[in-house]
Amino acid sequence: MPGWLADHVTEIQQLAVTRPEAPTTTVSDVLGRPPRTLDAFLHEHRARFRP
Repeated sequence: MPGWLADHVTEIQQLAVTRPEAPTTTVSDVLGRPPRTLDAFLHEHRARFRP
């Protein structure tokens, strides 16, 4: 990874920690159901991520 990209990723992560965005209802509004966690998604689709 080039240094400029590593710096950018680090900067974005730092912003996410120091200035988190407020949650919205967008996912629920669009899907008509509550969002699921990344862990739940990965568990439901784990076979697709295996070689």
